[in-house]
Formats: sequence, structure tokens, C-alpha cells
Amino acid sequence: MYDLGIRIFGCQVSLGDRWVGLYKNQKVRLDRYNIWQAPGKIDFDIMDESIKEILEVAPEAYVLPRINCNSPSWWDSFHPAETCRTYGEGLPQCQSFSSLIWREETAEVLREIVRHVQKASYADRFIGMHICAGETTESVHLGWQGDTDYSIVAEARFKEWLLEKYGNEAQIVKHFDSPLHQISIPSPEARNRADFGDFFDPQNSRLNIDYRFFRADEIVDSMDFLCRAVKEESQGHLLTGTFYGHTFAQWLDHMSFHRMLQSPYVDFFTSTTWGTPVESIKQAGKLFYNEGDEKTNIGQWISETRPEIDPYHEYDLPIWKRPGTLEQTLEHLKSEFAHAICSGTTIYWYDLFGGWYDNEKIMKLFGEACHVANSSIHRPSKSASEICVFIDERSLPYVASLRRQQVGNVSWLGPQKAQLDRLGAPYDLYLLDDLENLDMSPYKLVVFLNSFVISPDIQKAIIEKCITRDHWLLWLYGPGLLNEKNGSDHTSKFIRMPLEYEESAGELLVHYEIDGKRFKSEVSNLSPFIYLRENEIDTIWGATKEGKPVLGVRASLDSTIVWATAPPIPWQILRHLAQEAGVHIYSHNGDVVYCNQGYLAIKSSESGTRSLTLPHASVLKEVLVSANNFETSRFPESITNKTFKAEFSRAGDTRLYQIDPI
Repeated sequence: MYDLGIRIFGCQVSLGDRWVGLYKNQKVRLDRYNIWQAPGKIDFDIMDESIKEILEVAPEAYVLPRINCNSPSWWDSFHPAETCRTYGEGLPQCQSFSSLIWREETAEVLREIVRHVQKASYADRFIGMHICAGETTESVHLGWQGDTDYSIVAEARFKEWLLEKYGNEAQIVKHFDSPLHQISIPSPEARNRADFGDFFDPQNSRLNIDYRFFRADEIVDSMDFLCRAVKEESQGHLLTGTFYGHTFAQWLDHMSFHRMLQSPYVDFFTSTTWGTPVESIKQAGKLFYNEGDEKTNIGQWISETRPEIDPYHEYDLPIWKRPGTLEQTLEHLKSEFAHAICSGTTIYWYDLFGGWYDNEKIMKLFGEACHVANSSIHRPSKSASEICVFIDERSLPYVASLRRQQVGNVSWLGPQKAQLDRLGAPYDLYLLDDLENLDMSPYKLVVFLNSFVISPDIQKAIIEKCITRDHWLLWLYGPGLLNEKNGSDHTSKFIRMPLEYEESAGELLVHYEIDGKRFKSEVSNLSPFIYLRENEIDTIWGATKEGKPVLGVRASLDSTIVWATAPPIPWQILRHLAQEAGVHIYSHNGDVVYCNQGYLAIKSSESGTRSLTLPHASVLKEVLVSANNFETSRFPESITNKTFKAEFSRAGDTRLYQIDPI
């Protein structure tokens, strides 16, 4: 990798003595000992060895280690009241994120690391720390032995959090019909019990909702505290970052991302491309550091490459190997890289088990990618999107069944994103909380994915910034459904369409018709089921097989509003909607398009020749050519045109172009 031109490398440094995948019940081992070995004792030789192993091979490289801050076993025995506990049995599992003692003592260890690094021979090669904690170190509460956190310290902190939110004891009694000392963390059963369709009733289930927000805030407070220690001790010279932003994946502990983005002590956030509102990170002046732990078809299980780490074959699972051919693996890697280039972000290749990339063709691709990445720094990277998509993290905790790594009943969010990806034009993805500070003038279509709860401030921002003649608005499901009084009345006023609703509709078959073309889509709808009052809608594009309208359009003097109650909406419908709104469509074949002012990428939906259209005549030059599956690797001539053709060998192939104005 160093010989290819790559200059930033990572390594693992663990404060605790347990493998990052704690849910494997400690059957998987660390590859080397932890450095925090006893109170006041830090074995820096272990960390030094990892860093020097890199610099011996790559002397001019920079090192950005991942620091696993989960507590060592000895720490848990010293602080039993500060450990994360399961419901009922009270089983301990590392630190509680509510433990101030853990935060303070861990922060001091991080300060010690900074002081050690400043004196080390590699000081000028050490550029920062990736601060990690929680299950799989991805900033989520531990829970591999059962539902948590029912520790003494978490109970106490939750009461403090409630008092801070509601102001005084009288307000707590008013909202919960109980004094503060009688309130406890709700049981696991209560925490998932819906009482308004698939949702929590904001009045009756206030404690459940509050507890979810409290858990997310504890993660934010913890990671902010640890990053602050590194920033302060290094006088701001070291980079700091952490895992956060798994919003589309609906990890409840990641539902305070907007607050996390305000931290002055965190420079970058690590997540995955498909799960993160990337534009919100950029809006906050931070870096999205995409984890490219991309499995390849040549990958092996860790029990094969490092049997001493996984002696019980815990990770011998098909998900750790990519199916298909080497050519398909290359195209997948190209697609991930193209997204990073076109979104103006970055990516690191995470060879998780070792040997995933040990192939001449893969290394050649990485070498070319490194050259393109270095060139891209000096090229324009401003967004070219005319579509703005909002996801509302503050609404997701109201869905009762949501849990980490379980999509729950908002099962259309991921599939809807997949359909948005295929509409043939790029889009920018933001948290809804960013709307108040956004310039909406570049956008023609605005999509609201899941705005179940809309605050007065956000409602005002929507009216002032989005409901204009320049915008088409697409609302999914029930905007404002869970405001002051549950039901469709508020939603109806918000989208300016008369609605009806039923308790549930179960599985739905939706029929769409636009411009004489018909589509069908099977969806699993949320409860309650909401639909349009047919006689009072300008245009109906979709209805259930029973004839209940679920996709309608209403135009007025100030805006055009489209409302869909049964997502996901097929990409063909989205493409038509975008065209009606005036959005430029690059591809009409269901291909994935990434684009900014300097680069354009097309990921094919199928094999064959594609006619592609740019908004303006430009000069295009293809890059990463030798990684294509062509007979020749000759660098192509530039294309100077507004319309051009591209050939794709199979579905999933990716072409990346450099764009320059004529």
C-alpha cells in the first residue's frame, strides 16, 4: 500500500482486554495485549510496537490509530457500580456510558498517551486518534448479555437528565404522575410496547421516548469528553474522531447526531456510506471518514488467517466473504471509491481479517485510486445535486420496535434510499435539524422521509424555505402525525390534502400509473394506515388494489406537494417526479449516479450501452480505466459533449469520469 502512494495507516490500540465484538462472549481474542494493565500502569511498549511496525515499512507514512476505550476487566472489578448491567440478573459488561468515573479515568489515560507520543521518535508521524467505545466499539451501549443499561449509575444519571429537561420536581410530577425518586428506567418489555399503531404515544409513553434520547445523549457526552481530553492535551494539534451517524441504519444510540456534530472537539465521524447523512457532516465543518471494510471474493475467515484470534470459529460466516468473481469485487471497490470522490469525502480500506486485498489487480486499482484521490484535492468538489433529502433522527425514537441492527417497522427507509439511488440524478442527504441553516436555492425537489414529529421551529423553516414556487415537496408517510394530538388531522393540514386513516392495512399492493406507464409495488405499511380522500386531490399517481389513493399531487400558487403513504416509491416514479420538478436526469435506466462539480460516476443497473446526458457541454476524461473489464487498458480520449455513450459489461460495473468545463 505504501509503495502505491498511500500515506495514512491505522492500527488497533486497546485499553481494555476484550475483543471489540463483545457479543461473541469473549470467545474471540485480541491479537496483542491491552495497554491499560492496572491502575496507573500503561504499557506503551505494546502501542509503540504497533506503530513502529508500520513505520519500518512505510517511513514517511502518517499513523492514525483506533483507540478502543472499553474498560479492562480489572477496572470493572474495581468499580462494580459503574459497569453496564443487564435487566433482571444485573450481569456486568464493561463500563456504563453513564459512568463519570470511567470518562475521567479513561480521559486521563488518553492524556498520558498524548504525552508519551509527544516524546516518542514517531511524534511527527502520529496525526490523531480514532476514539472508540461500546459494542463493536461503534458508540452503542453494550448489550451482548441482555438488555441494558440498568446499572446504579445509569439510574441516577437518568433522573438527573429528566430533572434537567423538565426543570423542577413539579413539572416531573405533571408529566409522569410520579415524583422523581419513584421513576426508574423502563423495563425491556415496556421500552418496545407501542400504544399508537406502531408508535409510542407522546403523552402516554413519554418515559420510553425520554429514555431513548437519554441513552443517545450519554454516548455523545462520553465521546465528546474523551475527544476533548486529546484535543486539550495536544493543544489542538491531533485529529480526533469517533463512530457516529448510523442514522439510516436506525441505531437508536445514534439519534443525537445533530448534537454530536456541534462538538468543537471532534474532527471526523466514521460510519458507512449507506447509513450516514454525509452532507450534515460537511455542513458542520467536519470530515466523513467512511469505513470501507469491503469484503472481497478472495477474503478468508479470521480463523484461517489468524487461528489464535478465533479458535472457536465464531466468525466463520458467509457475510465475511463477498460472493462472485474478482471482477465483481473490483467493481464494488470502484463504486465505494467513486462515492467518496463524488461526495467530496474520504474512505479508508479496512483489511479487517487480513488478506482481503492481497491480489495484484486489487492493488493496481488502489494505486490508481490513490492517484485520483490526490488529484481530486485540487479540483472542485461542490455538490451538483438539485435534490435535497431529509431524514429526521428525532422522529425515529418514536417507533416502538426499533433496536440496534433491527430495522423494525420503518422497513421502507433502507429500500426507499435504494430507489432514490436509482432515479438517475445525485441527491444531498441531510438531517432535518439542519434545515434552518441551509441554503435551499440550489434544490428543485425536497424529500422528507420520516417526519413523524415536527417541532414549531422546523415547521417554520419548512414554510419559509421549502414551500415556494421553486420547490416540489415529496412527503413520505405521516408528517406531523405524532404532534400534540395523534392522528391524521395535523398531517392533513401540513401536506394540504384531506386524509383518512385506519388502524392497520398490513401488506399492501400498490398500483402506480404515470404518463400511461404502470408499475406495481408490494409494501409493508406502518400502522396506522393513512390514505387520501380521492375526490379532493388534483392528481393521483398510486392507489391500493382496493382503490385507496396513496400517492397524490396537489399544486398551488406557492408550491407543488406530493404525498406518499405507502413507501418505498419505485425509482421510475421518483425519476418522473424529479423531471417534473425540473431536475436534470443523467441516466434514465435505473443506474446509480454520483456527481459533483469535478467528477461523475455511473454504477450500472444492467449490462449494455447507456446514453448519458450532462446538464452542460463538458470535457470528460475517464479515470480508473485499467481496472475496467475491457480487453484494452488504453487511456481513452476526452469526450467533449453534452450527451455521450458508455458501455457496461454487467450490472454493478462503475465508470468514473473527471469533468471540466469547456
